[in-house]
Amino acid sequence: ADKAALDSKVNCSQCEENMKELDERMQELQSQISGQEQHWNNTQQQFSDAIEDKLDHLELKAFCKHLEDSWNRNMEELEDRLLRENAAGIKKQLPVPFSCLSCDRMLSVQVPGQ
Repeated sequence: ADKAALDSKVNCSQCEENMKELDERMQELQSQISGQEQHWNNTQQQFSDAIEDKLDHLELKAFCKHLEDSWNRNMEELEDRLLRENAAGIKKQLPVPFSCLSCDRMLSVQVPGQ
């Protein structure tokens, strides 16, 4: 009597089918998780490789120092050249008297510094 009551409440074939579906779903989830884990490991390896390819801090500091020195040296050379060109421009004498460009008539113009 108890076995007949149990059969009416729980269907063994239905329970086995449900367990089989649950097992298949678990295997799918497990494969998805392992795929994600593999993708994560690949991404992590790519980040590690990228970081290793970067300059370390000591090399970067030396490179920055070299750039700063080069920049300062170039700026000093440019300032020296500008000062020399300005000085030469001031010392250069302008021809007096001036002539008009269009009619070539002589003009009397006061030159600054004379």
